[in-house]
Amino acid sequence: MNDPAVTLPFPREPKYGQAEKDAVLKLLDNGHLSEINRGPATNALEAAFARLTGTRHALSFNSGTASLHAALHAVGADPDAGVAVSPMTWVSALTAVFQAGSYPVFCDIEPDSPNLAATAVAEAAGACSAILATHAWGVPARMDQLAAATDLPVVEDCSHAHGALYQGRPVGSWGAAGCFSLQESKSVSGGEGGVLTTTDRQVYERALTLGHHPARLAAELTLPDLLPFATTGAAYKYRMPAVSAVIARQQLRSLPDRMLAAEQNLAILRKALEEYDVPIAWPEIGELSVRGWYGTPLTIGVRVPDPAELGRRFKAAGVPVRSLYEDWTQAPLFQHPELAARFWPHLAHSPYRPPAQDELPNFYRALRQMVVLKVPQIPAPDYMEQVAEALATVLIRTLVTA
Repeated sequence: MNDPAVTLPFPREPKYGQAEKDAVLKLLDNGHLSEINRGPATNALEAAFARLTGTRHALSFNSGTASLHAALHAVGADPDAGVAVSPMTWVSALTAVFQAGSYPVFCDIEPDSPNLAATAVAEAAGACSAILATHAWGVPARMDQLAAATDLPVVEDCSHAHGALYQGRPVGSWGAAGCFSLQESKSVSGGEGGVLTTTDRQVYERALTLGHHPARLAAELTLPDLLPFATTGAAYKYRMPAVSAVIARQQLRSLPDRMLAAEQNLAILRKALEEYDVPIAWPEIGELSVRGWYGTPLTIGVRVPDPAELGRRFKAAGVPVRSLYEDWTQAPLFQHPELAARFWPHLAHSPYRPPAQDELPNFYRALRQMVVLKVPQIPAPDYMEQVAEALATVLIRTLVTA
């Protein structure tokens, strides 16, 4: 007799529906796909993100990475003092630190979540000029603890966490700046794009100077020390295409319904897995918090001897797992400063030190013990029941009875 497997297809609707198509066609009919100033498409999206996060300002970019670069520049990332970062993130969040003229200082994650540990940040703070906190897989980082650990400015990487709240307050409003990705796999997509949110006018204007058009700089810069940049800025050309802006604006409208469906699906999965009594721990976010929906990390409570083999068994059973990130800390780019200095020459004279594995025990435990599931964003009770049965069977057969 064959083991239970997921036979239903992953429930999904088209990524871009009629509302997005109509918005693009309207834009084409208007004949303006590029906005060098704060035009109607970017204005609508920026205003919507400011409302989403409860911040005074939002600033659009052509990628989430560009928004991170701008945010780190704006908060004063320093070539002589690094930026505290989590190893549990996409590589662009790390290279954005290089781009901003600083270097990453890898800090361990918490033992019970995929996010930066405030204790690790506190230990590294003396060598840092800023903190980059990723809300990994949509689980809100403990922003109050990070803020209490040091007085350094915090940039939130919200690329997984659109619409998330921590203790009732939106992510993207806790730090000096929040940065959202609009890449296609994200819950709110423009195909590509990014948005920076902040309530600090200085952070907003400093970020503006990095890659926006002089027309916008001339219209919006007010701080005396930035006015000399009004005619040029740094000219990185980080503006968001208007097409991305109108698509992402429509995606924001449907976000609450999709988040609710995902939450209901996860509740079904969790209840079923608790009935199977499988050794899984769930990241706890607190009663007043709401998570985003890029992935759902589960921690297996008994030692996983071969994570790659377990992943293969999950996929063979149709369990919708997604790949964990690579261990970027051991990639040549981060282990050999002379390689990174080919792209970012300031590193040749910086205090950057390659990270060592024994400094990140919780991270390496997570690489071995963590599984990340994809959860549908439309109602799917039957599918979630199948996933629970298949996941429980794989775990019990391969771990508990091993």
